[in-house]
Amino acid sequence: MFQKYLIPICILALVYFVSTSEALTSVSAGLAILLFGMLSLGNGFRSFNGGFLENLLTHSTSNAIKSVTFGTIATAIMQSSSLVSVLSISFVSAGLLTLGQSIGVMFGANLGNSAGSWVIAGVSGMKISALALPLIVGGVLFNFQSNKTSKGLGQIFIGIGFFFLGVSYIKEGFEEYQSIVDFAKYSMDGLEGILLFVGLGALMTAIVQSSHATLTVIISALATGSITFDNAIAATLGTSVGGVVTALIASLSTNIDGKRLAVANCIFNFGIAILVIITFDYFVIATHFISRVVGLSEDSVLKIAVFHTLFNFVAVVLLLPLIPKIANLLTHIIKQEDTQVDKPLYINSSIIQYPDTAMLALTHEVQHLYQNAFELIAHALGFSREDILSDKNMDEVIKAKIWAKEDVDIEIFYLKKIKVLFNAILEFTTKVQAHTQDEEYIRKFANLTASSRYIVEAIKNMELLQPNLKKNSLSKNKLLSSEYNTLRVNLAMLLREIGEINLDQQIHPEEAIIKLKGTKKAFKKIDKESLFEIESMLSKKEINVASGTSLLNAIGFSHNIAKYLANSIIQIQKSKIDEQEAITPQDINKS
Repeated sequence: MFQKYLIPICILALVYFVSTSEALTSVSAGLAILLFGMLSLGNGFRSFNGGFLENLLTHSTSNAIKSVTFGTIATAIMQSSSLVSVLSISFVSAGLLTLGQSIGVMFGANLGNSAGSWVIAGVSGMKISALALPLIVGGVLFNFQSNKTSKGLGQIFIGIGFFFLGVSYIKEGFEEYQSIVDFAKYSMDGLEGILLFVGLGALMTAIVQSSHATLTVIISALATGSITFDNAIAATLGTSVGGVVTALIASLSTNIDGKRLAVANCIFNFGIAILVIITFDYFVIATHFISRVVGLSEDSVLKIAVFHTLFNFVAVVLLLPLIPKIANLLTHIIKQEDTQVDKPLYINSSIIQYPDTAMLALTHEVQHLYQNAFELIAHALGFSREDILSDKNMDEVIKAKIWAKEDVDIEIFYLKKIKVLFNAILEFTTKVQAHTQDEEYIRKFANLTASSRYIVEAIKNMELLQPNLKKNSLSKNKLLSSEYNTLRVNLAMLLREIGEINLDQQIHPEEAIIKLKGTKKAFKKIDKESLFEIESMLSKKEINVASGTSLLNAIGFSHNIAKYLANSIIQIQKSKIDEQEAITPQDINKS
């Protein structure tokens, strides 16, 4: 019971503690305002996605250099390495980027993040609060507009305004502290001081989830003489170490590639941190040298930005050639957990706010669900995946192959590999559709949800077909056996046709739909003619009544399986065509 009130009590205690000092209140308020500004800035850039950011990311990362360049520029513009990192993790999880491409983007994001230190250091000596308020007012006015672009621009203006206002409050707070407390006496030299301030920078960044907020505190403290230069750059190095927490948290809800990418980010930041600590004096010398070359004064806080850029640039130069090896190493070390219960491979909560990415991820996930269904149906029919997807004559395969000794338990397979994915797809599409008002997106998501539902219905009909399939296909009654084997071949050929459509990247969606509709009609014709044929067999006493009833049911179930599988793929194809309308269950029943 006490745990329920623990966090509110801690918050109230913190508020009271902060209120005891005017300087502490100013610093804390500035930090809170700055963080709010960063959130608004991120939300503003997200509102411009509409596929643009996703398309740019997927088309600008064809090699390692392009990936790093994109990550650097995107982060410098959006002033949020966290946003780019989360995007990269989401995209690699959705299958939009390879692990190698996303590692390059992540490395570039770390370099681009140093642009923030230039901005913060550059405005630290300016009276920016006067500029902050007009930006906030302008942003609020933009936010009242009805269109999405204006609202996004308003969020960006508000974010920049609150960012500047937060920097101003933090600076004023440290100026007040300087007159009360002499922070200089707490400075430490040597390795102990480096490790202490690296740790402090990492801890604060991990807590507030913003390296920019920590950099603002560091630069403000240095500007007011509250800490020494060596301690300030050590703390700056710590912001990169603490920044890995955001990526690690984002990776928790992603697939195995998302987790590998988060570890790659740790390798980058921990690796350069260790290198800088070992060669700290040389980096300090290099920072002073570069500062003199570019004309900075000895006491300029912009040296922090020089150091921040320097160590990230060194890390990129050292690790850029190793990106493929890092990707291979992480693939071999971090492996997918071996479990009988399947899990979604592409969809996760972090991509919900990016409709185009969510659409592609959902398409991949529905295909994943279909592949599981393919595995089950092929096994239940007595065929291997290889035989179905080959160009072998299926009649010859029937003669050569022997049924597996053990039948697959469809109910257990359904629970472990079908239902779990179907539930995840339903939950994902419900959340995604709540984040968009675009009717076109909503229609496409509905198509893909329906596709997954049809797959489930196909499995349920396979469960009804299975009990008599093996027994009657092996019957001593050659006519009965032939009828069941024909049924098996027909379904196998449907699976082969779907496989060819999925593999053929050149086929137009409309062409694929026409082919599948033709196959549906063929199965429907077989179903309609089956009653007359079975009555003929019964009248000639070629089969008994029980066998005739079972065969009639089996043909009906096979027709349903074909209908649902075909419509599942049709839905996927229709989601690729803007002008097509979705197929509904009512349409299927009419078919």
